[in-house]
Amino acid sequence: MPTYRPTNTPGQPNSAHQSLDLTRILHSSALPRPETEILLAFLSGQSREFLLTHPETAFSRSLYKKFRALEKKRLAAWPIAYLVGNKEFYNLNFRVDPAVLVPRPETEMIVDEILADVALTEKQKKPSGTRPGRKRLIIVDIGTGSGAIIIAAAQELKRLFPAVYKTSVFGATDISPTALKIAAQNARRHRLADKIKFYRGDLLAPFRPTLKKYLADNDKNDSAGRLLISANLPYLTPAQIKNSPSIRREPRLALNGGRDGLRSYEKLFRQLNAYDLSKIAYTVLCEIDPGQTKKIRALAKKYFPAAEQELKKDLAQKNRLLVIKKNSG
Repeated sequence: MPTYRPTNTPGQPNSAHQSLDLTRILHSSALPRPETEILLAFLSGQSREFLLTHPETAFSRSLYKKFRALEKKRLAAWPIAYLVGNKEFYNLNFRVDPAVLVPRPETEMIVDEILADVALTEKQKKPSGTRPGRKRLIIVDIGTGSGAIIIAAAQELKRLFPAVYKTSVFGATDISPTALKIAAQNARRHRLADKIKFYRGDLLAPFRPTLKKYLADNDKNDSAGRLLISANLPYLTPAQIKNSPSIRREPRLALNGGRDGLRSYEKLFRQLNAYDLSKIAYTVLCEIDPGQTKKIRALAKKYFPAAEQELKKDLAQKNRLLVIKKNSG
């Protein structure tokens, strides 16, 4: 980690009469240039593009002091997203703070898979040439945090599959009331507050009444619906957390998966297994640590013996997403 520069570092503005332009601040900052640009853009209310094309832009002393305070926190391993209060995910902007995990690029795979699942289901309907009553899709995001996954999925379904979006049920759960407040704010930001319902509780537990009603309705109508569960649950071990300084500012509740990292996933599988899912199609999407591949596949086989499993690799070609899938019985 770079050392924080003292106030008399050569090139650093240290006089009330010196010009605080972008070039001088970039030269004096201990941060990588892109991070300095992000913080200055945030503080000034300008875009990075504007600042880069107007390097002569002058910054006030008060703004510079604020920048130095944020710089110091960044050098102490605070995520940039927490410092500016926002993070982009799936081309959408989300409010984040230390109460929620910072959305990662690899987690976008879950949204990709939700869309692929819906696209495949819609494609399989078309060859029949008939238009039977649409089977309701229910999507539940477990451990939603900032709400990034469920909000991005809903937004994309609205754009790509409006008919599916219109009839679908969107739910998200989290045990943290603070996280749920942030998720609800993000839903309002993206005009989805009336479409996504948030539930406080342990994994799938708070969604139980809705899921029971959904399964009962399917039985009455003798029709097969579709259940889609997305889960980016805590999957790090205490040792992994201890050895990763870059994540020490993020909520431990969203990181600690117990001794083997799979405590939350096994509990979720057990909760799902308590329902009779034989008459509906379901897909469960689980973001994992690559080192857990063998163990989580064994757990999935134990709780969902009739389902197929598929592993998806991230951009680093590491196992990152387990897809558990069963078509209707």
